[in-house]
Amino acid sequence: MIRKFLKIGLVALMLGAAPAALSAAPKKSLAIFVVIENGGVVTDRETAKTSINYLLGELVKLRRRKATKHGLIHIILSANPTEVTWSGTPQQLFEQGHSILELIKFKDTCSDLVLAWDQADLTKRITMPDEIRLIAIGPMINASFPCDKGDTTIKLPQPAPQKLKLAKLAADATQVKLLNVHADQDEVYLTYLQKAGVITRAQKGEMDFDLMDAARTRAANGKILEGR
Repeated sequence: MIRKFLKIGLVALMLGAAPAALSAAPKKSLAIFVVIENGGVVTDRETAKTSINYLLGELVKLRRRKATKHGLIHIILSANPTEVTWSGTPQQLFEQGHSILELIKFKDTCSDLVLAWDQADLTKRITMPDEIRLIAIGPMINASFPCDKGDTTIKLPQPAPQKLKLAKLAADATQVKLLNVHADQDEVYLTYLQKAGVITRAQKGEMDFDLMDAARTRAANGKILEGR
């Protein structure tokens, strides 16, 4: 009889511990990479600033959602592409928004997409998030460092750089948004991402994808991150 009660007690303890074990399961981590072109290739800077303001406003709202409030946002600038300009949660973005905008300065200098997306890839490998989302704001025109030597003429449409890691990252992303893409570059990057299987994944509903020129970006400002 004593053994019987011991067995019942042990089962009860195991059942009681199960919910606690489940609740202690680690939450999936989210990383949102925002690559902003802020070099000399950006000619309409007022439009770019407007898009950035709206996008940061949308990212701030993620602090209200259980699935995204603990996510990390990484902002990388194409004119300063060898480091992450700012990282933090949506709540920190809400608290530091003004100072973050001060960091995003437009410069008449290089705009290196290769190094910027290299930095995104490196940060992903270091932090090892479970989910990644990618957002790019700019014309998708590459002006690699050093850009002050030799012929710096850029002819459009410009092919996607061979070493660009955007496609590699996009293959694993749940969201890819390209905003303010130059009218001569939209087909280039649509084809580039199509070859990486991104369009097929989007058609299957496995990811949220959009590529917007300046006009479509203006129309979508404030609801960029909403799924189709």
